[in-house]
Amino acid sequence: MIYNEEKSSGLAFPLIVILLAMAAIIGSLFMTADSSNTTRVWVPASSAGI
Repeated sequence: MIYNEEKSSGLAFPLIVILLAMAAIIGSLFMTADSSNTTRVWVPASSAGI
């Protein structure tokens, strides 16, 4: 006999994986962010139009 049982869509596992990946990305961004270092860009005077 074949029983017609409703199967769950399995949405919980992919949702948990996506949330964990988002948390890892945000955590790595916070760990690599360093407010004490400023970015400096050198622009030659000849290309600045002076």
